[in-house]
Amino acid sequence: MHLNEPNHRAIIATSWGGMLALLLAMLMLSPLQYAMNGQYEALTKVLREDPSPLGLQVLIGMLCLNALIQVTVHARSCRTAKVSVFILSVLYGLFFLAHNIVHMVGGEPLGLQSVLDFTHHALAGFAIWGAWRWQKAA
Repeated sequence: MHLNEPNHRAIIATSWGGMLALLLAMLMLSPLQYAMNGQYEALTKVLREDPSPLGLQVLIGMLCLNALIQVTVHARSCRTAKVSVFILSVLYGLFFLAHNIVHMVGGEPLGLQSVLDFTHHALAGFAIWGAWRWQKAA
């Protein structure tokens, strides 16, 4: 790698690290907003719907995947790892995009959550771009 070339591994790991931080912030934002307003009954109802018990299990899997991807890009450089990271980056980004579209179509207004969502989409784009370049570079 030349000094003026981007470090694709760092871009991927940093993007996934940012998405992890945003995912944690997304998980905390609604409960904090409801709690600050003393709306505990409404919070319980909202959490049953989103993320829902099944969604919570999916989120735990995504949190683990997120942490493992960051290590994988630094620990492995074989073709399988590079292609897997690219595919998982695309799927992860598309999952969040589809989830966000469902919320928007459902009439959810733009707000603080939207800032986190759009930032997450941008980071997913960087992760996909970095993973594409990383797997093409070899």
